[in-house]
Amino acid sequence: MIMNTQENPSRNDLGVNDFSFFFNDSNSNFKLLISVLNSIKEFVTITDLSGIILYVNKAFLTAFGYEESEIIGKSIDIVNPSPTNFEIREITKNGTWHGTVRNIKKDGSEFVISLNTYPIKDEKGNTFALLGISSDLTDQIAAEQKLQDVENKFQSLFEDLEDVVYESTPDGKFVDLNPAGMDFFGISNNEELQRINIAKEMYLHGNEREKFKEELEKYGFVKDYQLDIRKLSGEVATVLETSYAVKNDEGKIIAYRGILRDITEEKRNETRLRQLLVRFEFINDQLKKSQDELINLNQAKDRLFSIIAHDLRSPFSALLSFSEFLADDIDNMERDEIKSFSEKIHESAKNVFTLLENLLQWSRIQSGKIPYQPSKFNMNSKIEQVINLLRNNAENKKIIITNNAESTSFVFADEDMIFSVIQNLLSNAIKFTREGGSITFNSLLNNEHWKFSVTDNGVGISEEDLEKLFRVDSHHTTYGTNEEKGSGLGLVICKEMIERNKGKIWVKSKKGEGTSFHFTLPKVN
Repeated sequence: MIMNTQENPSRNDLGVNDFSFFFNDSNSNFKLLISVLNSIKEFVTITDLSGIILYVNKAFLTAFGYEESEIIGKSIDIVNPSPTNFEIREITKNGTWHGTVRNIKKDGSEFVISLNTYPIKDEKGNTFALLGISSDLTDQIAAEQKLQDVENKFQSLFEDLEDVVYESTPDGKFVDLNPAGMDFFGISNNEELQRINIAKEMYLHGNEREKFKEELEKYGFVKDYQLDIRKLSGEVATVLETSYAVKNDEGKIIAYRGILRDITEEKRNETRLRQLLVRFEFINDQLKKSQDELINLNQAKDRLFSIIAHDLRSPFSALLSFSEFLADDIDNMERDEIKSFSEKIHESAKNVFTLLENLLQWSRIQSGKIPYQPSKFNMNSKIEQVINLLRNNAENKKIIITNNAESTSFVFADEDMIFSVIQNLLSNAIKFTREGGSITFNSLLNNEHWKFSVTDNGVGISEEDLEKLFRVDSHHTTYGTNEEKGSGLGLVICKEMIERNKGKIWVKSKKGEGTSFHFTLPKVN
């Protein structure tokens, strides 16, 4: 810039268009300079040595909210009343100054700017004006504050997180470990932390570290990698590790960073969690039943009560009739006659009791009063218990019972309910198997279930009667090979219990050749 020292207009009258007196250049060059200054985003100010504003660009006017006429000729103190203004001017007369200052806009609001000042000198090297170039730091400060907040949050998360957060070198040395990790491993201080060899001291299985490293370095990360970890105390814990490999600019792995979640207690409670899931699934299934199903159920109940009323009348009639004979003629009856009548009364009473007991059990199932408590148990052992319970019934008819169920047939179901199912099916098989016959239990593993069967070589069931089984609205009861009487509700109850335990039950039979009942239950590994 070349000053024109010949002219000396009053500073208070200077405007942007009068600023050309400082230059010897043509008017077109001056306009070009003004256009350049007005096109940049930084705020440009020119003041005299006492701080009177000689020029500001458009960015300045826009940022501070002034019109050109309101700012030219005014002291720079109008935007920065701080005493440091004087110091800045004194320093700038002989050099430059850089720093941050708080400025005030026309509306009174404050904001921070980054300011660089330079002396403007004439041909003789004398400073006659000061140039200021500044920029708004509001966004930068906000971004820095946001970044600081994020860093503080991450630091707080690192320190407060209950899971173990770590950074380690590829060769197995800790770089950093959060407080939860120090507590988890039982490490008391950083010196002890630095001495630990992760591979040798903390991996329960010797080759597990290499397998982990191989997968991590192959894919760059691992998610929910299950490991058995040994703490410094010797206690073993099971963890799920999610980690990633940290690489430098050359792509070389320089560290591992990850999170360990202790699942030791979860593993111990795995069976209980499965029970809860089964319960939740059952509740969910119950909620999904439609209104039509409820109506059908009520209709089936009405039909059931009608059937029960019919079946109760017959044994009670026998009880009343035989007991009346005994009461009226006992003095004239022989001992054998009295015994015969007593046996018939006893048989009728047993039938009534069985019917009432099955009715009570069925109603309790329907109302949900029988607790559903699934657990893991062995079906082979459960079948043996039932066989032992009914062995005398079978031996009276010289029936051979064989248990071919697998010894590994573990299921997840309500043990009491399944005991009742097996007992009912075996009792029926004994009832409808001829003297000298056989009954066989078998099992087969199929996908997520065990399938069990109870097969006899008894009298069988006709196709017409097969359709009536398991239906509460279609009463079906027959006499056994020794005239044993059933209640007609046993198979209905079996169906309810099997379905309650996430299984299915069905029957295959041929008249005169025998019957096979099949049912499934969820398996347990």
